[in-house]
Amino acid sequence: MVAAHVAHDCLVGNNVILVNNATLGGHVIIEDFAIIGGLSAVHQFVRIGAHAMIGGASGVETDIIPFGSATGNRAVLQGLNLTGMKRRDFPREEIHALRNAYKMLFSGDETFQERAEMVAAEYPGSEVVKSVLAFINGETKRGFCQPE
Repeated sequence: MVAAHVAHDCLVGNNVILVNNATLGGHVIIEDFAIIGGLSAVHQFVRIGAHAMIGGASGVETDIIPFGSATGNRAVLQGLNLTGMKRRDFPREEIHALRNAYKMLFSGDETFQERAEMVAAEYPGSEVVKSVLAFINGETKRGFCQPE
């Protein structure tokens, strides 16, 4: 949309929406169907997963998992973009699997990687959970956005 800025060496997927004045630093990767709210700024080298939603006027310094919903001056993970999943007709079973996997992934005393391994063992047949885990296991230079 109006005055969106995409800096050098960015990769922007298909059906991505950059709302008015959204700004991407260099080397940002945004996967398909992500929505970046107006007046948001994404730090260089950040990855935004597929179907993620960034609220308006947010500063994104860390990677946002696929289907994640983040907002805030220094963005924090608020949950999942369930509305977007429903609008895109994701199966109900996949939505429920992802909700449960999200709870496992972001709570507990284990390390983040240990929790990711637990999620992989618990939901081996869920394609959306697999896509989140593949994103987590991919290369990151900024770490992952976490809930408060």
